Amino acid sequence: MSLLREQSTFLLHVAELIQKASELGFYASGGELYRTSEQQALHVKNGRSNTMNSQHLKRLAVDLNFFKAAPDGMLKLTYDVEELRALGEFWEGLDTANRWGGNWTSFKDTPHFERRESAATRSATAEPSLRPVFAATPAVAPLPRRGAGLTLTAVGAKCPNNRDDVETVQRLLNMSSGKGLFQLSDKPLKADGVFGAKTLDAIMAFQRTVHGEQAPSGRVETDGQTMNSLCEGLAGDIDADLLALAFLRAADKEVLDLSAVIARTMANRNIDTPLRRAHFLAQIGHESGELRFRAEIANGEAYEGRADLGNSMPGDGRRFKGRGLIQLTGRANYLEYGRALGREEELLKTPEIIETDNDLCVDVAGWFWAKRGLNALADTDDLTAITKRISGGLNGLEDRRRLLKRTKSLLGA
Repeated sequence: MSLLREQSTFLLHVAELIQKASELGFYASGGELYRTSEQQALHVKNGRSNTMNSQHLKRLAVDLNFFKAAPDGMLKLTYDVEELRALGEFWEGLDTANRWGGNWTSFKDTPHFERRESAATRSATAEPSLRPVFAATPAVAPLPRRGAGLTLTAVGAKCPNNRDDVETVQRLLNMSSGKGLFQLSDKPLKADGVFGAKTLDAIMAFQRTVHGEQAPSGRVETDGQTMNSLCEGLAGDIDADLLALAFLRAADKEVLDLSAVIARTMANRNIDTPLRRAHFLAQIGHESGELRFRAEIANGEAYEGRADLGNSMPGDGRRFKGRGLIQLTGRANYLEYGRALGREEELLKTPEIIETDNDLCVDVAGWFWAKRGLNALADTDDLTAITKRISGGLNGLEDRRRLLKRTKSLLGA
């Protein structure tokens, strides 16, 4: 992706963030978007930043000011981490490239929202004027084998060791050890994306045992022998290990709780080919922030009185807010899904069960998938059309594309 495309995607996400802030009751005012290198040097000198590599220099960061109404009616500027956490989680849930300053460990910068550009963008050298600015985004190309393209850069000694790539290799090593292909010197690796001595030792042990290398390189190239061997043990069906590899940001508990339910739902809804499964996983992955959200962050007040959603009674907006891995929203949709299950009265009385019940949380996504005929679109590999039927537009298309590439790789689609 070119820098200009990154900037365009970033601003579209900022627009979604500001809309979400309004839904959550915040008032927003603009802050800083762009800095020159001289301005950044002053920030470093004055202690307001500790790096000259700020995303502000690339127009990929913005500082926004958020206000909440105080009891006296005055608007109060807030920098409180917990007050703004819902916005930060929403921002990072839009795309894994997005980062919120409130989650930084060295210091908190809650007004700061940024996008990390891809490795391809960082290494691009062509002049922007020579790039086709309005060229159509290419479709995700089919991958020739399972695991192809799963990592972007090499992992190991003297390698870039991108966090997601390292975590991917760590999880693959744990899987291979669990299948008895080689033995780890200690307990399973902590799949945290941090490359260290234990991960290096595990790579070298794998290379010695599986490949018979006397002097292992300690490197896992993106399409090398070690990566190919690690991916040979990928499960044929959806299991917790595969789901954890698909959704690196998911909590282990959610993966364990939902993996069998997702597999069962796909079987029940005829999501039964690698391509259908890849598309379904990519969409529920994006819609749920990689299984982190079972309901929308907003309280649903924005849906109050929405006739198109069947919200005809006071409080319906909150009561029937979006829930499920593909969100069921509005009284009319809860009613329709309840009738399909023969549980109409229960869902109208306790709609929050869609969020708390594992089976319903996943099945509602399968129900929506079948109702909208999305298997047919998955068969033609039409990511754009599927996204439009789910979101009504192209919200989060790049993140859906990223997840689709990953799920295709894992499933050999």
